[in-house]
Amino acid sequence: MLRVLSAPVFYALELTYACNNRCVGCSNAFSVRERATSAPLSPAPLRAEGWRQVLDRIAPHAQRLKLTGGEPTLHPDFRAIVADIEARALDFTLFTNARWVDSAALVQFLGDCTHLTGLLVSLHGATAAAHERFTGVPGSFAETLANVELALAHGIPIAFSTVLTARNAGELASIVALAERLGVRTTVFNRYMGAPIAALTLDEAGSVQAIAEVEALRQAGKPVKYGNCIPQCFTPNNSQGCLAGVAYCAIDPWGNLRPCTLSSLRAGNLLTQPLAELWHAPVMERFRESIPADCHHCKAFATCHGGCRALALEMALPADPLAHPGAPVEIPPPEPIHLGPDWRPTAHYEIRPEAWGLVLLQGNQLLPLHPDARQLLHALDGQQTVAELHTQFGPPMLALLGALMRHHMLTFTQ
Repeated sequence: MLRVLSAPVFYALELTYACNNRCVGCSNAFSVRERATSAPLSPAPLRAEGWRQVLDRIAPHAQRLKLTGGEPTLHPDFRAIVADIEARALDFTLFTNARWVDSAALVQFLGDCTHLTGLLVSLHGATAAAHERFTGVPGSFAETLANVELALAHGIPIAFSTVLTARNAGELASIVALAERLGVRTTVFNRYMGAPIAALTLDEAGSVQAIAEVEALRQAGKPVKYGNCIPQCFTPNNSQGCLAGVAYCAIDPWGNLRPCTLSSLRAGNLLTQPLAELWHAPVMERFRESIPADCHHCKAFATCHGGCRALALEMALPADPLAHPGAPVEIPPPEPIHLGPDWRPTAHYEIRPEAWGLVLLQGNQLLPLHPDARQLLHALDGQQTVAELHTQFGPPMLALLGALMRHHMLTFTQ
């Protein structure tokens, strides 16, 4: 079963649906319908004051924000909204196409933000031809890369976000090589989420091949990862299950809380209803319960959570279109982790109690634990060695150290 948090800790703030790209495979594939259904409820998207009220409601719970859209920097009050986020000391990532009005001034502004963790920049090919067939804007490839270099020169960390399509499937290694040449820290590959589009959507064989190439790049030590979930019953992969409705939600330009950016379901509006009421609203419970029954009994459920519930609901399907519920799945054992006996581990996370146990938070990482782990966690203060901790607590401590390392929640001194 999924351990649902008492309140979301990760938030996607969709500041605006305005965008200066025309991506045929936009990750917010249902934004046109969302605009049409939301507009009668609130004619104008939120301005700075409205977003300030939203931030007041979510700040006590938020671990990290992602500013998205559309192109979020096109919001007329973008800087004021970011200033409010900074004032609340909330870490945030900016998801952007890096095609900016007055790039120099924007980069200077972002470079002064102490809680900006980095930019997630849409790049959909290693060449202008591949990228611009996706964005629909001639010249967007060169403009995006020029602004990436400008931001990197100001010390702003950047990751690329790439949707896997039939148009760039032959360029995956080249996209990663381009990222490395520029100094981009990682490339995030995403499966396309939406109804099939001719000449864009990978067929099943193409998807399997693309995922295999991403896995090969990862095994070769390249800085790559997945940005969304791929069911393990489709093909073995290193993606993680989606936390929508579990620890994550989206807030649209009118202040409506939704399970994620892909879902058109609305639980209600944060300007008029408490966060707790919306998080536990019937529509959210139905979203959580939409996982196919067979998935709950699968060995891979803890890894992939049954795939994408939002896509299944939006396409009126019983399950994620890539999933094969009930198919046998073998999960390989985790990669071995070496722990030196003289190493002294220090933990880096926030502990939040839940009715069912504990949850550890660090960046965009989340690790649920049994409440009995509290004593072990308190021992990770950098004073004792791995050997001493093993002697005191036995194998449970080694298992915990391994889990914390995989979630990047430990550092070691010797």
